[in-house]
Amino acid sequence: MPASRKPGKGPKKSDGAARAASRRLLAATERELQRIVLDMHDGPVQDIFAAMSQLQLLERSLTDDTSQRRLRQAIMLLERTLLEIRNFIGAFRPPGFERRGLAEIIEGLTVQHETLTDQIVELKVSPDVGDCALETKIAMYRILQEALANGFRHSGATHQSVTIDRRDAVVRLMVTDDGRGFSTRQVLAREADVGVEGGHFGLRGIQDRVAMLGGTFSLESAPGQGTTLSVTLPAR
Repeated sequence: MPASRKPGKGPKKSDGAARAASRRLLAATERELQRIVLDMHDGPVQDIFAAMSQLQLLERSLTDDTSQRRLRQAIMLLERTLLEIRNFIGAFRPPGFERRGLAEIIEGLTVQHETLTDQIVELKVSPDVGDCALETKIAMYRILQEALANGFRHSGATHQSVTIDRRDAVVRLMVTDDGRGFSTRQVLAREADVGVEGGHFGLRGIQDRVAMLGGTFSLESAPGQGTTLSVTLPAR
C-alpha cells in the first residue's frame, strides 16, 4: 500500500523551487543586461566617437559653406545620439548590488534621476530598512527606476515622492507623483497584451518582477489625481 501523502506539501515544495528559479533568473537577467551595457560602451560608442572625429577633421578642410553646414548637422546628430547612449549606459550601469545596502542604492538612484531630469524627488527611507537579498535589491532598483521614468515621461509630474521601509521580513516601496494620472484598469488591460501602445510600458515588467519574487503590487491612479505605485517584496 503506498504511503499516505500529507496534503499541500507537494505544491509548497514546488512553489519554493519556482521562487528559487525566479530569483536565479532575475540575477542572470541583470548580469546579461550589464554585459549588453559593456558591449555598447566598447562597441557602438567608440565607433560613433571615431566617426565624429573623422567628420570634424573633414569639416575643417572644407571651404564650401553648404557642405560645411550639412557636415555640421551630421556631427550634431551624432553628438546627440552619443549623449543618449551614454545616458542609457549611465542609467543601467550596475550600482554595486552585492557590496552596497538597499538604502544607499535607492538614494543613489533618486539623485541620479534628479540630475538627469531636473525633477524633484522627495525620498523617505526608514532607518530600519537594513540590507536584503541580492534579488530583492535588484528588483527594487529596477522597479523604482521604471516608476520614476514613467512619472517623468508620461504623467507630466513636477514632483515625485519615494518611500521605502521594512516590516518584519518584507520590504515596501511606494512611489507617488503629482502628474495627470490615468485609468489603471485601461492601462493594465492594454499591458496584458503584447505590443502595448500608449505609454506606461514598464508596468507589466514591474508586475512580472514582483510575481517572480512572491511580492505584492498595487497601483492607484485616476485622471487628474496623480499616481501611487506600491510594491512589497520579501527581504530574504
